[in-house]
Amino acid sequence: MEIKEQIRKLAYESGMSLCGFANIERFAESPVELRPDGVLPGCKTVIVIGVRLLDGVIQANFRDFEDGRKDLKGLYGTYGYTILPNFQLTKACYDIAQLIEVQTEEIATPCSTGPMTNGRQVSLRHCAVAAGLGEFGWMSIVLTPQFGPRNRFGAILTTAEIEPDPLYSGKKLCNPKTCGICTKVCPSHALSGYGEEGKRTVHMEDRTFEYCSVDMRKCFVVEERLRKKYGAPDDYATSDTPSFEELKRAQERAYASDLGIQHVPSWYCGRCLSYCPTGEWGKKFRKTGLSKGFHNDQLYPESEN
Repeated sequence: MEIKEQIRKLAYESGMSLCGFANIERFAESPVELRPDGVLPGCKTVIVIGVRLLDGVIQANFRDFEDGRKDLKGLYGTYGYTILPNFQLTKACYDIAQLIEVQTEEIATPCSTGPMTNGRQVSLRHCAVAAGLGEFGWMSIVLTPQFGPRNRFGAILTTAEIEPDPLYSGKKLCNPKTCGICTKVCPSHALSGYGEEGKRTVHMEDRTFEYCSVDMRKCFVVEERLRKKYGAPDDYATSDTPSFEELKRAQERAYASDLGIQHVPSWYCGRCLSYCPTGEWGKKFRKTGLSKGFHNDQLYPESEN
């Protein structure tokens, strides 16, 4: 069995839902600080694995967003964001790196997965697209045809030269002209709308991918729950658009005595991931009664622009 088949077999045996391969040439336009060969000199192949998020965990988000059950939000933090998916990915990345080094005598470097591992070596989103697993949704999260945005990814860099998989060329997974749910559902309006200035463009081979500009200040205020209207006990931030210095002070005030495994909890939102219609959303959630859909007043608290 060739090494590519061995890797894919091990990935699936480790509980992974997805596995793809990219060559280093697809990262020609990546920022220098995020290039795979900047982490591993001589890197020729990037292997990307992905795990689906449990529908039963995503539905806990709907209980928070639609029913006010904020006590259930930790289910998403534990099983959908910070801990379990990333522990599973971390172990699988390590096992695949071991397999490569033992079987090929080439070098393999597993990258950090998830927010509980300080530092970011490469962009896992760009790696997943480069490996043919899906395409960028407008909200900048990777969409796969199987699960929409409800995936987590890990990457292994190696000097072994392994045949890449083709870029995703199936049915278009996101049409921001006609959808726009991700921008509408964002409570702090952190995502730029289609046609607005500031979109991001990525080129890989003969493909061009576009996604929105994300105002990370607005995003952090919601996903880290730094204001009363988003469920915080106090207004740690005084507006939806604090300066980054003010944002840091708000984070320190909110979490200085409660760091936990993730230095700053950032799993309080997830609306764009949860309500994106890609990946049979309606069949899984709307038709089963697990969600009323994104037209719900609780999803749109007043916020400053």
